[in-house]
Amino acid sequence: MRVNLLGPLQAYAGDHGAELAPAAQKVRQTLVMLVLNAGRVVSLARLMDELWNGEPPASAHTAVQTYVYQLRKRFSLGNPRIGGAAPAEEVLLATVDDGYQLSLPADRVDVFRFEPLLDRAGAQFRDEDFARARETAAAALRLWRDEVLVDVRKGPALEAEAARLKGLRTSAHHLRVESDLHLGRHHEVLGELASMAGRDPTDERAQGNLMVALYRADRRAEALQAYRRARERIATELGLDPSPRLQALHAAVLTSDEALLRPGRRISAVPAVTRAPSHLPAPRERLTGRDGQLARLTAALTGRDRADRPVVVVEGAPGTGKSELCLHVAHQVSDSYPDGQLYARLRGDAGRRVRSAGILRSFLRGLGATPEQLRLGATDLSLLFRTWTADRRVLVVLDDVSEGSDLTPLLPSGAGCGVVVGSRRRLFVSSSAVHLELSGLSFPDCLRLLDSAVAGHRIAADQEGLRRLARLCRGLPGALFAVASQLHRRPHWTARQASAWVLAAAGAPDDPLGVRAGFDRTLATLPADSRPLAYELLAPGVPDRFTPTSVAATLGISDQKAEDLLEELGERYLVRARHPAADSRFSYELEPGVRPLAPGPVRRSA
Repeated sequence: MRVNLLGPLQAYAGDHGAELAPAAQKVRQTLVMLVLNAGRVVSLARLMDELWNGEPPASAHTAVQTYVYQLRKRFSLGNPRIGGAAPAEEVLLATVDDGYQLSLPADRVDVFRFEPLLDRAGAQFRDEDFARARETAAAALRLWRDEVLVDVRKGPALEAEAARLKGLRTSAHHLRVESDLHLGRHHEVLGELASMAGRDPTDERAQGNLMVALYRADRRAEALQAYRRARERIATELGLDPSPRLQALHAAVLTSDEALLRPGRRISAVPAVTRAPSHLPAPRERLTGRDGQLARLTAALTGRDRADRPVVVVEGAPGTGKSELCLHVAHQVSDSYPDGQLYARLRGDAGRRVRSAGILRSFLRGLGATPEQLRLGATDLSLLFRTWTADRRVLVVLDDVSEGSDLTPLLPSGAGCGVVVGSRRRLFVSSSAVHLELSGLSFPDCLRLLDSAVAGHRIAADQEGLRRLARLCRGLPGALFAVASQLHRRPHWTARQASAWVLAAAGAPDDPLGVRAGFDRTLATLPADSRPLAYELLAPGVPDRFTPTSVAATLGISDQKAEDLLEELGERYLVRARHPAADSRFSYELEPGVRPLAPGPVRRSA
């Protein structure tokens, strides 16, 4: 079986077989979803979401089974037993775990041939082997016959994938043209560059390349006109000034900088540094019970399915170990980001928001920015950061993010970069981001962590006592390590003393379990007028389950204010909504672990 997606859909039964792409659109969508996820299980739910945009009819399950049957029959695809392994070169369509898995070698799909070529061209370009980079990028572009999936109806998943591949095609085009410029072929690419710049007037990379080509063709006035047109369109459509890199190029044209006439010379707004920055803190503890999540996130950042500038988001309740997981992931993938690993927390210990300008100065200082550049304002600092990361491979780790808008100025621009986000609130970053909701550890993992941490303590022989301690910690890794630390300091304690200490520590003002601070930082992300209400609702004595009406009565506020408060707490993983009652209103309950570790009530001013 051979499938081409970079243009009109083409599907062949074999290398030299007849073209057999199905005519029915939903069968075509199903085929493309399976091909793009070759080697992985595509769940039935995901297929239905793609085919019916999240609103599948009652017959959707049967319909998908019919589409899969038609594909098996059309392309003579076998269906091995569940869990069976397919030979490397055999094409099979298996039913696995309430989903389907197509076994199809990568060299049979044009998309999977295109991306390695683009990666190789980028590596050759960075090594300044511009002739090979040009030929490799050109070979990648020759695989494209038209717009990707131009004749296939697209649901949410295929729309996102089409947008990603379109961006990669543009990157390949830029790479090929820039290789030509480095080889002194500016006359040959002038027309092509003028067309690219005209199609997208806000694409600063195309505008900059056009300016360089015009200047080298002894058309300096036209190069300056190209800059003025780009500046006006960027201001009109985006409300921004041109990036520092484009401004630096404009200044070089104005002053007739001789460096512009020398192919191979790069103009960069930030000087190169001799050593890539590595700002990642060391993880404090080993991971327990997170192997699956760790594998999923590292694959997203480094694997074959690595997206254009992959973004992974780890969300969850306070104390579930989000920051530790982010750090373990970042350290594990650091070799894939050789140009630097940057780290910042967007909220301080007291829960106050850290300004983006301060974070950007820290990033750029590590990247080698000059003192003059570090005195720029927040907008220019963000543009400078994007310029530096445009053609580099940098990993950016942003922890304690509570607003999606806080991310915008801190995101690197290059396709080779990666982003890890830790958040105590549900965030929508992008449709292509990998979102992971982190809950507390399972009880067996809690027991395993505690058992290994106190292996030399007398309590290790008291398995029932350890089980009681694990239950008291409610799946929170931080609390479990705090208990282990206390037991190391007090080797004579029994499980009785340790359990009593946990119960007392949960309400102690100095937070010996080390989890109160996380709840305080989570509540600090609430609007100011909601925080006292939240503290009062989470205090002991208030039922664990409630409705907006009962909360309104308890707190003396309107039903609408109570409902808004509960939704805000739900966004922060402190309460969960239950199915609506007959009046279509939700009821709510505390997330496990919130009540015993929640702070005490705060008195509201009258």
